[in-house]
Amino acid sequence: MKNEEVQMCHAIRAIPVCGRLWVRSTAFAALTLAAVGSAHAGCGDRPGTPNNVTMVATSPHSVEVSWRNTTFKGMNRSGSTSSDPTGNMYFDMYFRNGQKQNIGKDLTGTGPYQVNYGMVSSHVFDNLSPNSAYCFALRARTRGGTQGCISAVTSNWACATTLMANAKPIASPPKPGQQQPVISLQGGANGTDRITGHGFLPNAPVTIRVTNRQLNQVFVETIGGRRITSTPSGTLDVTLAGFCKIQGDELFFTANDGRPNPADKATGTLWSNAATTRCN
Repeated sequence: MKNEEVQMCHAIRAIPVCGRLWVRSTAFAALTLAAVGSAHAGCGDRPGTPNNVTMVATSPHSVEVSWRNTTFKGMNRSGSTSSDPTGNMYFDMYFRNGQKQNIGKDLTGTGPYQVNYGMVSSHVFDNLSPNSAYCFALRARTRGGTQGCISAVTSNWACATTLMANAKPIASPPKPGQQQPVISLQGGANGTDRITGHGFLPNAPVTIRVTNRQLNQVFVETIGGRRITSTPSGTLDVTLAGFCKIQGDELFFTANDGRPNPADKATGTLWSNAATTRCN
């Protein structure tokens, strides 16, 4: 893992501050120094600092935050394609009030999130107060909890105000350069296949497409009578069984959360990468 794109510039509104970390209060300075101290100064292989952090109010009691990942860059020089390698990443999330004061909602080493370089990830914070300002920033971490190495610096801060009480919830806006979901597959005993993924819309109904080498397709929307749905943080973890019918056949799994993709002439839907398994 390379230390990719460690962002050394911070911007508040339209005022960039580069090369130095400027703080306006001793409380925030203490927070920053404490965070630096917890970064395990001996780490020689830190993950990249997330950038392009945003926050959007989606209801009187919830906001959605998103960020661009800068770790796991592959050979592609543009650095934002599904062909780049994916890996598990964890995050220290700082969720504060409008003055960036601690309100007990920080998360340390939460995850894992399966990400690739340039992929946009998201998380939903709920149980918030209506018409209230909140701010968010984060660091990437290589292992869960307090283990592993974290980004050398904190990301930019993003702030938003929750909707007024009784306001109708709104849909999250589309992300710039819409990123496809990313899935991986792990074969198990008795012909089971565990599919995990990230980058789906939060709490979205998910459809899984299973295709064999003869291009026969099955679309799976429910398991045990229950609709397949992503988690509030946009992850997926389901186990399928019974699709291997011919020994030696290959199965290709893809998934979508209903987002449109005009470039897909067959379904008009934004599908994930393909995860493959061979029937034994």
